[in-house]
Formats: sequence, structure tokens, C-alpha cells
Amino acid sequence: MTHVVIVGAGIAGVPAAYAMRNRLSPKDKVTVISDRDYFHFVPSNPWVAMGWRNRNDIAFPIGPYLSEHEIDFIPKALKKVDGLNNQVELVDGSRLAYDYLILATGPEASFDEIEGLDPVRGVVHSVMDIEDALKAYHDYLQFVKNPGALVIGAVQNSSILGPVYEFAFLVDADLRRRNLRDRVPITILTPEPYVGHLGLGAESDTRHLLEQALAECNITCLTNVKTQKIEPGVVHVTLYDDQGRELQSSEIPFAYSAYWAAFRGIRALREDPELSDERGFVKTDEYLRSPLYPNIFAVGVCGAHPSVTQTPLPIGAPDSVYSIQNEVDVAVRNIVAAMNGEGLINSVPLRAKWINDMTESGAALLSEPHIPLRNILDLKDGKWVHLAKLSFENYFINKIKLKPAKPSISLATHIATLMRRLQSHPGTIRPDALPRAYTTALEVRMPKELNYDLQALSRTLDQDAMALAAALLESALGDARNMLYGAELDDLQRIKRELMVADLPENQPGVEFHGGGT
Repeated sequence: MTHVVIVGAGIAGVPAAYAMRNRLSPKDKVTVISDRDYFHFVPSNPWVAMGWRNRNDIAFPIGPYLSEHEIDFIPKALKKVDGLNNQVELVDGSRLAYDYLILATGPEASFDEIEGLDPVRGVVHSVMDIEDALKAYHDYLQFVKNPGALVIGAVQNSSILGPVYEFAFLVDADLRRRNLRDRVPITILTPEPYVGHLGLGAESDTRHLLEQALAECNITCLTNVKTQKIEPGVVHVTLYDDQGRELQSSEIPFAYSAYWAAFRGIRALREDPELSDERGFVKTDEYLRSPLYPNIFAVGVCGAHPSVTQTPLPIGAPDSVYSIQNEVDVAVRNIVAAMNGEGLINSVPLRAKWINDMTESGAALLSEPHIPLRNILDLKDGKWVHLAKLSFENYFINKIKLKPAKPSISLATHIATLMRRLQSHPGTIRPDALPRAYTTALEVRMPKELNYDLQALSRTLDQDAMALAAALLESALGDARNMLYGAELDDLQRIKRELMVADLPENQPGVEFHGGGT
């Protein structure tokens, strides 16, 4: 029996557990450990801070869903990884042995690195944690009763900076609906060297589109800003030039502020200097394995990712739900390959996608590969992005809640249903009745006798032969899909997404967001 332990029950840990369970035999065991007993879709936190989502919309107990997938769940925090003995120690002192370990803990916010940054003090707000986002909304409702200047900031070493801009646009839209926008100057403070750097660099449409959108919304953005400390009603900052030279110190007043802290690894990881780097992120090779312990893998933000570009002020490495799901897929496949004595697959190049909501519009960024030298860096905006993020939220949460697939072929097949419908309603499938989605001609070679069968069946049922062939093929494929489950179904869905991405029109890069994109 092989035992795979996964630490973390978030957007990396739960998909990893599902995928691992699908690829192992029934006699093998998968266990998830987490310091929380619920799953939380973090990308929707900015909406929570605006009152557009409540806690139950994006967070729910995860134990029952893991149990349905025959995955054990231990809702206890990790205390230590004992790589030499292939064990993890939990906060209650108990130990759990593993054959393979996937670390998917996510990060910890470094609130203590900047005076006044911790939301517990109540000076500024954070949306990293769902409870902090709820508190941010509660205080925002008080703020709109007596509005003033609003500051949205990110400290040096911050990463995943897209939500900073997203939150600014959300606040702008909400204040306009309340007829308060002219009373609230909005300022973004960011360590980026220019608007829309996002830790990726390579200036392109990203900078122009974001600068234009910010100008249209009358949002001021100050770049190369180092946050020194935060006091009630004022942020103390130092401004730098593009060469990293200090220009001046300044005080930015505010009546309400939301700030993004820098990330670091959780305590259990950063206290192990052999396993993690100086900020507590797990060191990995190109296969997402620990160089010291080849049976330990790290996926998501808890893994050490080098900065993509050099900037005057330090910026953390970017990440996205999309790239995290890619890492999950690589780690799971490499564990299976290691078990079978097969070669491992490389985790790079990665593709990064962000879907940033601008209320009725939005911005989608695609960077491929996610490391230099990248050959695509593009940003597109439009209402479709806003709708895409809404759909992606539903997609990801429903994927977590989906019950494990089992073979479901029965007498009530798609083919049987189609034939009964055609027998009851002759002549209903005509070429002009086909949906517009049927745009690609498919050449299918078959014996002449089957062609006779098709022609005879179409005349018997008073149907167009080609339209009937398309309907029969669609129904047969539906029945075939229902015979897949586990790893085969995972592969089918992944390959289908890849085919859909390859078929996207060139004027909409970044629209594909299954498996990530916020």
C-alpha cells in the first residue's frame, strides 16, 4: 500500500487529493491534513470585502466531500515535516507516516514586517483571509457613512498583485452606485516600477490598458513606493526612481485602506532551513520535488518561485490559480511515475493567467511561458472577462463539490434517448436545425455497408443523413464519456481543455481559465 499525504485543503491541496485518488489503486491511501476544516475559494475575497459574496458562497466544510472521494481528512495544523523518517508531526504531537508528501499549504501573510499592517490592529484591512475580508466589508459600510480618502496598497515583496488593481475597480464601481465617488479620492500604492508590472515585466498592452482604465476611473496610482509604516489615518512611504534611488519620503492620508502584505511560508516550513528558503518557501527542482527529499513535492504559493524580473523595489514571484493547477497536475503525475519507475515530467514552462474583475468589464492577462524568456505577454479587456470570472468561480467550486464519477452506462443511454425522440418526432433533425457550434467538418471513414445503414436509417426516420450522423456521433460520445472515471476522466477533461485553448481566436488570448485564471 502506498500512502500519499497532502498538507493543505485549498485550491492546490483538494484538487491534488482528488487527482491522486483517481490515479492510485483502491488499496492505496490518500490523506489530507489542514489547519482548517473548510475549503475556501480565495480569489473571491475581494468580492466578499465589497459585500458581493458572503462567507457561505465561497467557503464550506471540506470533510464530507473528501470522504465521498474515499480520502481521509485530519483537520489539524502541521507542526513539522520529518523528511528523514518520512513522517509529519501535527500540533497535537501525533505523527503520520507517508510514502509521498505533497505540500500545498499556501502562504502566510507577513503582517509583522511592516508596523501597522496587521489587520488585527484595525488600522488597515486585508482580504487575504475570509474573516479579514468580512471585517473589511463591515468597516467599509461605516466608511461610506462618512467617506474620505481611500488607499489601496501593496508592500515591498508582495506578489500576486492583480487583486490590488481589481479591488480598486470594485471600490470605484461600488462608490459610483452609492453616488459617493466624487467624495472619495482613490490612490493605489505599489512597489511595481510601473502600472501593470505584476511581477512579470516585459511592458506591452498591460501597462497601457491598465493606465487607461485607471485614468477613466480617476484612480491615482503611485509606483516604486516602499511602505515604511502605517498609522491611523496615514501611510508613511518612500518613493524611489527607476534606478532604485530614494527620491523622497511622503505621508499619504486615508479614511479607509486595504493593504496587501508580503508572503512567506507557514511556520512549520520556514523553521526547517533544509526544506525551505530564507522566506520559508519550499525549495524544489524542475519536477517540483524537494532536492533533499525526492518523495516530497510542493505545489502552489508555498513552493519557492524565483522573482521573474529585477526591480528597484523587491516584488514577489507571481502566481495564479491556473499555474497552481498545472503544478498540481505535474506533481501528481510525477508521483505516479516515481511509483512505476518511469521518467518524470518537467514543470516548466508554465503559463500564467489572471482574470481581474472590473465590475461590468475586466482584464485578462496571459503570460506564456511564466518564466523568461516568455513569448507571450498580452492583456485584453472587455465584459467577457467579468463574465468569465463569474463562471470560473462557479466552475471551480462545483468541481470541488462534485461527487466522484463512476461508470453510468445503463439502458437509458444517449443513443436510446435519441432514437426514441426521432421515432416520436420524424424529421426533426435537419441541416438548418443544427446549432451554430457545428462549424467543423469531420471526415469519418467507415465501411460501405455502414453507409448503407446510415442512408437507410435516415430515410426510415425521415432525417437528413449528415445531420443524423452528427447526432448519433454526439450521443455515442456521450455514452463513451460515461464509461470513463478516475484518471481517464481527468485526462479527457484536461486534453479537451487544451484542444479548446488551441482553437481560441487570436483576439482573445487569456479567455481560457479552466483550472485557473484568477
